[in-house]
Amino acid sequence: MTPEKKDGAQPGQFSLLGTASTMGLHMVSGPVVGGGLGWLVDEWLGSWPVASGVGLLLGLAAGFRNVWLDARYLEKKNAERDAEEKARRERERAEREKARPADAGKSARRAFYADAAPQGEEADKKEDAVASILAGTAVPGDGEPDDPEESFEAIRRALEEAADGKHSGAGKQHEHN
Repeated sequence: MTPEKKDGAQPGQFSLLGTASTMGLHMVSGPVVGGGLGWLVDEWLGSWPVASGVGLLLGLAAGFRNVWLDARYLEKKNAERDAEEKARRERERAEREKARPADAGKSARRAFYADAAPQGEEADKKEDAVASILAGTAVPGDGEPDDPEESFEAIRRALEEAADGKHSGAGKQHEHN
């Protein structure tokens, strides 16, 4: 289908770079060629400024037209590359979904650590112990965790107190200064 990437470069990348770099040449070469041809016609007919002016304007128009065509080409190619990249990412995501364990009852964290993490009641006890430690109602190595409801309630109270302390504490500090 598509050529393999070499050294991180995407296929056709240099072609697009070449097209983009010629856009400036189109803006310079159009007026130069148009003005030069107009000057030659002026020399031949003896109508000095008329043909040169017309040639210059036609050259400018041709340069702008070429830049516009190049921009459309680049936009089309970039859209194609983006669509290919999106399709590739979707295929990879679908492959990862197929490889994911079929046990939908596990939480995402447990599915990720399914091989190393304890299962069942042991995992629940470990989670409760972590919650107790975070709440400050237990210390590491205590053994049995506290009641999870007490731990979560302690966390909630601590957060409320911290929020109240920020609002009332800021005013007290300001008054002392």
